[in-house]
Amino acid sequence: MISSNGERPGLHNQAELAYRRLRERLVGGHYHPGDRLAESALCADLEMSRTPVREALRRLQSDGLVVSTGRGVVVNSLSDDEIRHAMQLQGALDTLAARLAASAQRDGLLTPAQLEGLREAARQVERSAGAADARGAWRANLDFHMMLGRLSGNPLLVDALDRVWARFAIISLANISRRTTLLPARHDAIVTAIADGDPERAAEAAAAHVHEAERAHRARSGT
Repeated sequence: MISSNGERPGLHNQAELAYRRLRERLVGGHYHPGDRLAESALCADLEMSRTPVREALRRLQSDGLVVSTGRGVVVNSLSDDEIRHAMQLQGALDTLAARLAASAQRDGLLTPAQLEGLREAARQVERSAGAADARGAWRANLDFHMMLGRLSGNPLLVDALDRVWARFAIISLANISRRTTLLPARHDAIVTAIADGDPERAAEAAAAHVHEAERAHRARSGT
């Protein structure tokens, strides 16, 4: 049976499933920057037809995670300028998230469990970094920042953070051995300010954290 627009029922669900699976693999470091994503191989891997896989690739291209080139669709990388731009955006989002989370705490909108969850996320970064688990530390760092976004209470902010961190993930996980400083102590400053219900101090701590990360990136890249 064909719908009025000529598409089979369930096609959109298949395209959504293909998109989610491929996105998870991209963000999880399954592919590396520059890897070619052949449609035939993806169809066999996902056990899907070409139509939902093509739709998924179009969405991933819109997300900036893959690009279409003369040799097909390849996993995107980030230039130094693109990394700088992404870090600027992430910094602005984190600063706003910290400010909003502290405001919510001041107004009695956060629960003790939510605050403890943020503290535990910060501790996990420290534990992984202390164990020289670079990949684990990166994942814990991501968990902390996404949790910070959720505590802001702004779903659009969370969506924007998810998109920018997805772009970081591909390049970061492909070069994880170069990631030497995750600055967990600055996380503690953010958590403390939020727990105290101090929006200005929370925003300042979040901004300082990102500035330190930017300096560390410039030191690694020599820019």
